[in-house]
Amino acid sequence: MGVDVLETTHSRHGEIVVVGLMGEVDVDNVDRVRRCLDEAVEAYGPRLVVDLTGLTFIDTTGLGVLVRQLAALRDRNGTMALVASDGQVLRRLRRTNLAALFPIHGTLSEALAQPEAGARGRAG
Repeated sequence: MGVDVLETTHSRHGEIVVVGLMGEVDVDNVDRVRRCLDEAVEAYGPRLVVDLTGLTFIDTTGLGVLVRQLAALRDRNGTMALVASDGQVLRRLRRTNLAALFPIHGTLSEALAQPEAGARGRAG
């Protein structure tokens, strides 16, 4: 029907850029997600928090974009954390064993308070 089921937002919090994804991420709109993340990092630098609390669904192509973004940011000495409250998205991250790759927080304020969100270098 041409209805876009994905909304994106981004905002800056000091050195950190927060990208919010709301709705559904799937193969049809995953390019938009990739572009949104790339543009946010280009504009604001490699400290990224992706807020997934507004997502009702993410498929494997969407998860793949998050993993590739994490790898690209690590190459630039950047960081990437996810915000995911209990629900389908967090279960999918755990089921695919991707949860171990990312710092995952229950709320955005938690993510912004964590030292790894703004810290340079390796996560200990």
